[in-house]
Amino acid sequence: MAEGRDEFPDVAMPARPALIILAVLAVIYAAVFSLIGRDVHTSLPDLLASGILATGLLALSYIDLRTGLLLDILTLPLTVLGIAFSVWDGTWMLSLAGALLGYAMIAGLAFYWRTRRGYEGIGLGDAKLLAAGGAWVGVAGLPLLLLIASSVGIVAAISVSGKAQSPSERLAIPFGPSLALGTWVVWCGIETVLPI
Repeated sequence: MAEGRDEFPDVAMPARPALIILAVLAVIYAAVFSLIGRDVHTSLPDLLASGILATGLLALSYIDLRTGLLLDILTLPLTVLGIAFSVWDGTWMLSLAGALLGYAMIAGLAFYWRTRRGYEGIGLGDAKLLAAGGAWVGVAGLPLLLLIASSVGIVAAISVSGKAQSPSERLAIPFGPSLALGTWVVWCGIETVLPI
């Protein structure tokens, strides 16, 4: 860490607000699937994959809200399952490219921030979650996933920006729930938006 820099602000959130956000996210996931996902993912394997993906993304969102961490024990299997599903539907090369590019984008951004600013700006857990997202939506879905995640992150940042009154009260917003929501929306509508 650079001399004179404060520690990165804590992102841990109390259980009650995290559960409220999780409930809102679950409702949004259900609504998105009802509106666009159910027409795209109709086969039994698609429905099972959707259930696994939604469960994993919601679990990761809650953990990130509570601890500021995205655990490898969940992100890595989610990536492997995304690639495995793509083998079944014949898009494994796009899935693998999405996973690799997703990881590289955020890991590169994290490295750049750390070397230029001297402290962590984004964690590698986010890179691993974007790798999982890329595995599920493929390389073609990454731009839309990032657009959605960034938009949600900006809205979250604006909504809490007025709450911190001093440097000691700085708030850090976990990006995992935004990445998870972006992944879910693109997964539900990928074949509608980007026919592959």
